[in-house]
Amino acid sequence: MAIRFGAKIVPFGSVGEDDLGEIFFDYNDQMKIPLLRNWIKQLTEDTAKARYNATGEVANQDVHQPWIRPKIPGRLYNCFGKPIETAGWKQALNDREKCHELYLQVKSEVESCLAYLKEKRESDPYRSIFSRLMYQATHGSASEIPTFEL
Repeated sequence: MAIRFGAKIVPFGSVGEDDLGEIFFDYNDQMKIPLLRNWIKQLTEDTAKARYNATGEVANQDVHQPWIRPKIPGRLYNCFGKPIETAGWKQALNDREKCHELYLQVKSEVESCLAYLKEKRESDPYRSIFSRLMYQATHGSASEIPTFEL
């Protein structure tokens, strides 16, 4: 799609959302309780299929909502990668190999963003909410908590 319109692709990575919550009552747990199992089956029958054109196990997935317990908030890390121009790729639109090459380039950039963020997260002295609160208590609530250099 980006090639068709000559759009610039901006890869990005985001790490830390796993620090926000924890699933503690998932589908398998819910299916062990007869009342919930019946409710899930009925809800699945009554709900329009979101994946109507899919086949196999994915097409027959039951409608359910996992229960999530909030965690003590961690820090979210976001990074935008190097923009990838697609303007010169128009002639490669029908060439699967060339399109796959572009896909691999984008994938590689996203993976490098994620690896970079994970590395920085591990060495972040302010990852914990408590260290961030302590910083603000000693430097004033209006002070910006330090982060790593890009």
